[in-house]
Amino acid sequence: MIIEAGAHIKSSKPNHAIAALLVGAVAISLAPIFVRLSNLEPVVSAFYRLSFALPFFALLPFLGRAKPELQSTKRNRLSFRDIFMMCICGAMLATDLALWHISINWTSVANATLFNNCAPVILIALGWAFLGERITREVLIALVVASSGIALLMGENFTLSPDQFIGDMVAISTAFFYALYLFLVKSLRARHDTFVIMFGTSLVSAVCLLTVCVMNGWGMALIDMRSWSIVLGLALVCHVFGQSLIAGALADLPVATSSFGLLVQPVSAAVLAWILFNEALSLLQCLGGLLVLCSIVLSSRARQSVKRG
Repeated sequence: MIIEAGAHIKSSKPNHAIAALLVGAVAISLAPIFVRLSNLEPVVSAFYRLSFALPFFALLPFLGRAKPELQSTKRNRLSFRDIFMMCICGAMLATDLALWHISINWTSVANATLFNNCAPVILIALGWAFLGERITREVLIALVVASSGIALLMGENFTLSPDQFIGDMVAISTAFFYALYLFLVKSLRARHDTFVIMFGTSLVSAVCLLTVCVMNGWGMALIDMRSWSIVLGLALVCHVFGQSLIAGALADLPVATSSFGLLVQPVSAAVLAWILFNEALSLLQCLGGLLVLCSIVLSSRARQSVKRG
């Protein structure tokens, strides 16, 4: 099922890519749920998320070759430049994951979530600076709508305080590292298969996170079946399935559309928290979620207008 989804994106049309992006974003929005249920340090869970995904990324391309209809057209040899980009990409992902969890300890969860979702602004700027993608009026309107929606979605939990300044800055930095990770993945997808990219970046990221875990002396033992099932779910659902769909979709979408599509994550996370942990949503938070979804529609229309132009 995963190999079929990943292979389909390699040749899909933009509308299919948008659907895959949204499904992938919903899948990775489950990550905080898995981390919350785990009895491990969050960064340790992130390490297992990546390391347990590696065997699947290594095997899935071979399964695809066994089915001609699933074969990828991107079988280019990895150059030194590509390997270097994958290393940078993996380091960006590891830094994003590590700083994200650090920021939660230094500021509120609401602040960390809000600032982390500044990634679309950075990603759009990167697309404009390096890929020549136009920042249209529709994109600017979508940015305002999305920012307003996320602010409402955070509700009264969002606060600004001098005591949380460093934590807020760390949270903002995670948006930069995640945006750069996505931008590099998009660049690599122009030449290489999704699973090759995911294997290389995940390997580098796992090594980086393992180094952080060892340096901090965090316990890494999986002591029972519950621990194993949680980290396996984190690896398979969030990384192998979710991130693979996102990486596959990035090849067929403009940077702006991709960045807005990923904003479905905080909406999905809020709904899941309401369903699983009985965390009630206020009317304003529901309105915020609707605004975020509207911004995704607006960004899609912006893509269509650019295409027609």
